[in-house]
Amino acid sequence: MFSSLRWRLTFWFICLTTLVYALSTFCAIGLFHAGLSALIKEEVDALVSEIVPAIALNGGTPSLHEWASTFRKHPFKALPTIQIFSNEGKVIEEHGPAGIPVLYRQEGEVQVNHHAFFAHSTPLVYEGQCVGYLQVELSLKHRDQTTVQFAMTMASVAPFLLFALGVAGYLFSSKAAQPLEDSLLVLRRFMTDAGHELSTPITIIQANAEAMEVDIESNEPAENRLSVISRATERMGKLVQDLMLLSKMESPQLETKRVPLDFDKLVKNLLEEFDELFKAKGVELKGTTIQSAPIYGDPESLKRLVTNLLQNALRYTEPGGSVEISVESTQRFAKLKVADTGIGIPSESLPRIFDRFYRVDKSRSRQAGGVGLGLSIVKAIVDAHKGKMEVHSKVDEGTVFTISLPMRS
Repeated sequence: MFSSLRWRLTFWFICLTTLVYALSTFCAIGLFHAGLSALIKEEVDALVSEIVPAIALNGGTPSLHEWASTFRKHPFKALPTIQIFSNEGKVIEEHGPAGIPVLYRQEGEVQVNHHAFFAHSTPLVYEGQCVGYLQVELSLKHRDQTTVQFAMTMASVAPFLLFALGVAGYLFSSKAAQPLEDSLLVLRRFMTDAGHELSTPITIIQANAEAMEVDIESNEPAENRLSVISRATERMGKLVQDLMLLSKMESPQLETKRVPLDFDKLVKNLLEEFDELFKAKGVELKGTTIQSAPIYGDPESLKRLVTNLLQNALRYTEPGGSVEISVESTQRFAKLKVADTGIGIPSESLPRIFDRFYRVDKSRSRQAGGVGLGLSIVKAIVDAHKGKMEVHSKVDEGTVFTISLPMRS
């Protein structure tokens, strides 16, 4: 039980961590990309501020030849593209790598043949007149490559980080669940000890009540009160037995008590035992398909499982109805199916039918003698045997319980 809880906590911790890491990575990539873009803009703006004063007019045409000649020893391959345009938007000069032969009058990113550039253009004004435009372009290829490398680095680190966090989460969940595990262990011990202590006085009360019934046969009022005491004592005894069985099913030591058994024979024997009870109420009990089903399990608890399902079906099936039980074998599981034509279970109640002391119809359950632990016991037995359980029900049509228990290899 607690091992499953620890794994579930670890699973949800990893899922939550993965989500947080993914969101953080996306935010980090966005911020990294934006930071590089801002840095590029600052460099281009600074370069423009440096170049504008160095532009000379040759016959009324702006030129950068004198400025460019001072950098002949430093090729332009690592520099932005520097262009001078005429007022009509034609390229007059170009220095550096091949650039965009188009004048962009606004600063920002542009796409040319699936390649991104950052372009900054500024008008060249001489004596109050615009004599041309300076445009500086910088390829964003390195920025995009660096962003992709950053994203790949974050993605490659993720598996190792999540694995480490998963291990830490499992260890943390183990420590976090330990106080709860200790408390439930104490509670189980209390239930077991209390059950043993209560069973003896309950048995004594029942025995004495039965003996007194013989002594006061002629006293009808006293006999009625004694009958009430006997029924209440019987109900208390059944409740104690159910609580002790639940405690047993949830005990980790149950694994050592499993033995090889033929589940199909166990079901057949119980069908014979219940046949008269079903006939007495006028409900048809049918064993449709009983296939060989060798499994490992605790015989007494499995008998209780089938008994509870049959009692439940009998309790909520009206006279004239029917209950079908079958055992089918697959390669991995022995499947027990109990289908009745009873009153059914409302869809809103299905998620809670395995809760302790839960009743769909409280008044009807009490009149029928139920204490609200029957299906809780069934679920505990199935879980203890590492099985699966499914329930399908429709109001006024009936209910189908399907139990799958691992086959004996």
